[in-house]
Amino acid sequence: MTITDLSGRWEVCLDESKADALPTKYPDRISLPDSTSNAGLGALNTEMEYGCLTDLHKFEGFAWFRREVEIRPEMSGKNLTLFLERTRKTRVYIDGNQIGEYCSLCTPHRYDLTGLPAGKHELIIRVDNTDYPTGGGHLTSRDTQTNWNGIVGRIELQSYSAYPEYVYAIPDPDKKTLHVRAWIKGAHCGTASLRVFDVTQEYGSAAAEFSDEKPLECDIKLSDSTSLWSDSDPAPLSLELDLDGDRCTVTTGLRRMSADDRTLLINGRQTFLRGKHDGLVFPQTGYMPTDVDSWLKFFETLSEYGINHVRYHTCCPPDAAFEAADILGIYLQPELPFWGTVPDEFGAEHEFLREEGWRMLREFGHHPSFVMMSMGNELWGSKERLNELIACYKAEFPDKMYAGGSNNFQFVPCVLEQEDFFSGVRLGRDRLIRGSYAMCDAPQGHIQTERPNSVHSYDPLIDEAAALAGTQVIDENGEIMIQYGTEMKKVKAESWDNISVHVPVISHEVGQYAVFPDFDEIKDYTGPVRHEAYAAYKKGLEDAGMLHRWKDFFRASGALAVDCYRRDIEAAMRSSMMSGFQLLDIQDFPGQGVATVGILNAHMKSKGLVTPEEWRRYCAETVVLAELDRFVYSASDEIECGLLVSSTEPGFSAEKILWELSVDGTVVDSGASDIREQKGRIYRAQSVSFTISCDKPTEARLHISVEGEAENEYTLYIYPNIDIEITENYISGGGKRIEITHDPETAKNGGALCIPTSDEDSLPGEYCTDFWCYGMFKSISESMGKPVPTGTLGLLIDNKSELLKDFPCDTFTTPQWYEIVSHSRCADLDGTDIEPDVWVIDNPERRKRLGLLYRKDGAVCCTSRLWEIADRPEVKWFAYSLMEYLGK
Repeated sequence: MTITDLSGRWEVCLDESKADALPTKYPDRISLPDSTSNAGLGALNTEMEYGCLTDLHKFEGFAWFRREVEIRPEMSGKNLTLFLERTRKTRVYIDGNQIGEYCSLCTPHRYDLTGLPAGKHELIIRVDNTDYPTGGGHLTSRDTQTNWNGIVGRIELQSYSAYPEYVYAIPDPDKKTLHVRAWIKGAHCGTASLRVFDVTQEYGSAAAEFSDEKPLECDIKLSDSTSLWSDSDPAPLSLELDLDGDRCTVTTGLRRMSADDRTLLINGRQTFLRGKHDGLVFPQTGYMPTDVDSWLKFFETLSEYGINHVRYHTCCPPDAAFEAADILGIYLQPELPFWGTVPDEFGAEHEFLREEGWRMLREFGHHPSFVMMSMGNELWGSKERLNELIACYKAEFPDKMYAGGSNNFQFVPCVLEQEDFFSGVRLGRDRLIRGSYAMCDAPQGHIQTERPNSVHSYDPLIDEAAALAGTQVIDENGEIMIQYGTEMKKVKAESWDNISVHVPVISHEVGQYAVFPDFDEIKDYTGPVRHEAYAAYKKGLEDAGMLHRWKDFFRASGALAVDCYRRDIEAAMRSSMMSGFQLLDIQDFPGQGVATVGILNAHMKSKGLVTPEEWRRYCAETVVLAELDRFVYSASDEIECGLLVSSTEPGFSAEKILWELSVDGTVVDSGASDIREQKGRIYRAQSVSFTISCDKPTEARLHISVEGEAENEYTLYIYPNIDIEITENYISGGGKRIEITHDPETAKNGGALCIPTSDEDSLPGEYCTDFWCYGMFKSISESMGKPVPTGTLGLLIDNKSELLKDFPCDTFTTPQWYEIVSHSRCADLDGTDIEPDVWVIDNPERRKRLGLLYRKDGAVCCTSRLWEIADRPEVKWFAYSLMEYLGK
């Protein structure tokens, strides 16, 4: 194949009116590949967005691109193809004559220019980013990569005698063969030579005939030394087809992803998906990169945090992403660009989607990293049509695993006959398989409702016994209201069903733990989009007199979010019946209300909240885990601790889990626990027990490890017994007593603690940080008539405050605060300049000045109802610390 690169200078005409006639003038210039917005073309957008990024040169309409191309004499008489790697809806004109039009949002556009005579010709490409045949999901959304207009990636004239339009290789690791199928263009019949190789050697070869009536098809026997491809040992192979001198090389690999009941397998051994959601968010350009180096950098960052899987939400990445994932061993799950209801009979939209799926499979299916595929996001409608669609794809591309969609039928989940895995958030109303939910999707998850612990497992909820609970009627009219993107809609659902699942279970969009924004990120938006929401939040915080605390809010909320993610991930890792999770997200999501839920910002840069090494302690191929039913103890408690390892590492053979208990850097107890039981990837050791003596509140560190494999650490909060009484009227102990009053006036000048009576402006205490973002889910909850979220982001603590002298703590939310926060309502201190000793961090949209412990006009005020939790050891010491201060 001879390639003529058409990148470079093009003339441009932008037309929002979408006139069908060819333009007479092309007033602008652009260097393609690029988008019109990134090139700064079009009017400056004065309409600022606050629920997503603002596209400075937003343009929707026809973009006409023109340039001169030369067909050299040696190209004339050969097959000639115009290749556009990634764009929108296109129409092509040569010398003023329309050649054709094409619409694919996920794959290259190809135009047959065969027969074009040698010489110079005018080439015009019209790109239309409106009226798509489908909603497009994250491929065209302003919430992700923007609805850009332009052409990105390779722009080429391809000249050849014969060439495979598509190449697909179905691997069989057991037989060490590749079954190759190719659609040959440009020759009526012939014989192709095929070989499989890598940088070190050739592994097999074959010859195969083809004709107009049938594609090239053959089996290539590979040598026994051919390595298998997996996340732990990626071994991509090159497959070359030689068609009488016209050569084509694609990447493939010898691998099989399959299932044994609920167990996910790669090449016959168990694997586990540590995944992330991805919506192709690239703020520097507003569109995805198409070069391998950029994608290598992207996936290498994910690998540093233990991620081995990416689910593409209603989108499909370009070829370079698959190429990079092949090299690094990342399992990819592209998805049809659809988010809606599947009709009983396919119309134009679903015929387009069916063909788009074929295009995705034929274009990228040879890549070993392309292991899974979903039919869309949170679909409702016809199960029969979804089953039929999967069956069609599976018949031709049997080496993929398919799902009818991600989190389909939300509240009434099911497993379709043709589905190879289940991706969802619940298996019944109360069978929740992730740790957090929006209020409109209640009941909420264990991270939001349980005392912090490291024992929660999803196994009892996935187990067959849980499916026997039967059904519950949802609505007598057979309709319910659900969240749909940033809005809501009615769907048909008559009952909660408890389903039995015998395919791998993947937890959908896990996490969504909000972090206060990092305003330093504003300066990183130097491309075509701006973060106007951040600027508005910053101005609003300044107006509220709290801008000086934003970094403290950011760090403290971030520390809590990291801990929530950790406990959520660890719950999945210790669940033997779970086969993976897909986080939403370790990367911020700049749309749908602006969700700062990542440990990385939208640019994939670390926020400095957790190091990759710390994150990999609980998100890696091998992790060692402690099972503790709580993290707060009395010094007299005997602490029971389970020990286990989750490992899918080939050849894992550890025999012991080592543990070490330290206080103030000094080891006070240690041991080695024998691994006695294995259940799939879970290796369980003998449990251990210990006590920790102390005469003052103490933090202990439990360090556990598998020698040479993994380590982890847990903080325990130990409180000595103390003789103190807490009632609704007083706190007393050690010969001291302070009164509790509900009137701040009475508490002035010390001697009494004010626990204010809750008023309508106060907010309920929430230990967990907010889900996704307050603004979006407040609106949805109100529209659905559901409770609105509290919307707070944890605590910011002045741990050097005299009020907390006898209650040592960190500057952010830790488990010793769980009971105190959960039995509180945070005070609304708007209109004051009070700097609370313990702030409750509000979300950046509402940005109220909130306090749990503060001083006002000489009174010490605490909003926690301490008498309700008077038996808790940490509460006794918290109350003691307040009593000691007030008793002076």
